[in-house]
Amino acid sequence: MRLGLRASAPALVLFALACGSEDDEPNGSSSDTTNGSNANTDSSMNGSTGGSGGSNGSGDTTSTGNGDSTNGGGTGGSNTTSNTQSATTGISPIPGDPGCGLESAAFCDNFDAPAEVRGRAGELDPRLWSVSRGQPQLPTSNGLAFSAGAATLPACRSDLPAQVFPSDDSPICDPTEQIHSNHLLVAVGAQNYGQNSYRIRQPFDFSGRTGKIVFDAEGLMPQLVGWPSIAVTEDPAPYPGYSLGQMGVNNDEGGTSPRRGFLVIFHNCPTGDLGVRLIDEVDNYEDVEHTGPMPCPAIPTQQGALHHFEITVSQNRVEVYGSPVSEDGVEFGELQLLHAADVDLPFSRGYVYVTVHNHASIKYSEDHLGQVYDAWFSRFDNVGFDGPVVENWREYEIPDSLVPADSSPVVPGPVRSVGYLVADEAMGPRDVLEFQNVDLGDVVSARLTVGSWYNINEGNLADFVLKYRFNGGAWRDRFLTEGEIALLNAGNNHGQLAQVIEVPVGDLVEGTNTLEFVTANVPQNYPPAVSAIDLVLTTD
Repeated sequence: MRLGLRASAPALVLFALACGSEDDEPNGSSSDTTNGSNANTDSSMNGSTGGSGGSNGSGDTTSTGNGDSTNGGGTGGSNTTSNTQSATTGISPIPGDPGCGLESAAFCDNFDAPAEVRGRAGELDPRLWSVSRGQPQLPTSNGLAFSAGAATLPACRSDLPAQVFPSDDSPICDPTEQIHSNHLLVAVGAQNYGQNSYRIRQPFDFSGRTGKIVFDAEGLMPQLVGWPSIAVTEDPAPYPGYSLGQMGVNNDEGGTSPRRGFLVIFHNCPTGDLGVRLIDEVDNYEDVEHTGPMPCPAIPTQQGALHHFEITVSQNRVEVYGSPVSEDGVEFGELQLLHAADVDLPFSRGYVYVTVHNHASIKYSEDHLGQVYDAWFSRFDNVGFDGPVVENWREYEIPDSLVPADSSPVVPGPVRSVGYLVADEAMGPRDVLEFQNVDLGDVVSARLTVGSWYNINEGNLADFVLKYRFNGGAWRDRFLTEGEIALLNAGNNHGQLAQVIEVPVGDLVEGTNTLEFVTANVPQNYPPAVSAIDLVLTTD
């Protein structure tokens, strides 16, 4: 797992705190429906200090809120729940070292063993990965906040339970008959457009060159059940997805489009062969769909077996290659071009995401696979990319809430929430979250990245405000941007967003930083919620 990686200066522990209606579909929806251990550990991550310039900000702005005013009171007060943490060591790749089949890997993870430190990423190293779990269709029904059901594991490792919930849904598996090496298994238990997205914290820089992303992945991707996608986005925002289709059609997938970037969305062709459905180029939340070729290349797939993939990226061209299925998950055949598109990317440094989508496995898996799958699964190995190493960053994460419940409107059995409900400002904050051991040395800018959901069927989106404050200080107002409003008004998004907030560095302190949220002018009948919260610092 450490090929192409080196230990850097000691990193800091980040820390967060857990929080504590009837599910009618939103008006105009045409969506799919189904019948229907709470310990957090986390860590902080950093790049080595120094290095070349910082990654670009999101372009989103914040305005000063209520000055030094306090919250509007309300009942019950806020909850603070702490979890014991230990310090960790940051990891940065060594420029020029080989890894994942690359001559010069800026990042490589071979998934050789579970990480010693746990975070939202489960058994993945939280110093390398930021994980977000999305579920856009009314995720706050019945008091939930982005919930996922149990995932009954296929063959993986003998010491694992039969079923897992977040954050145990990303285990490192022992070798199997089809994959002769340790590897990652992703289990997405969120139904109806659920997704697990795994962001590599190390930025991917392809300035003035053609960069390469490599990975091995399972090729079985049954229609309406589940599939993977790879995204490259300018912002380090949560769960990049897509909301495609005509006005009023929100079942493809009704999720979170990135502000700027592209997605490679894989699928199985009508023949069952491996293919790329489309390359979705996005600028200011507007999609340019580069549809994949038909017929697909003749590349049969097999459940539980891997293909090797390579994606080449420049600012004006994206190409996707895949190999035939491997007999052992170690040796792969010759690559074939799956899809290519001329693009116009206005950025040259961004973030790589590996995502697994669960469209509706409980509803459709029996028809396509002969049995009901309570989650969708995909296996990965040897994920990496080339290029220069960007070292002037530090990140801290807030763990998922991991609040259990008996069921959700789309999952008949036990579920676990990963997000946090957000109250109206008149009630005051529900929770006090914490980032711990924050190091502000040489910090020149700070961003808060937040996955959010709003009931967009009521109210005026231009008036919606997500208010936040650090360390009991001034409330800051984050209005929806024009691009976000246009995305939500397009008629095929369920209300889920990935918001990036520029944070005044002066709001932060060395060590523990508290974070609170409330909203203003946002409907509370289906309350808003936040999840997958990261603090991303750029250093000089």
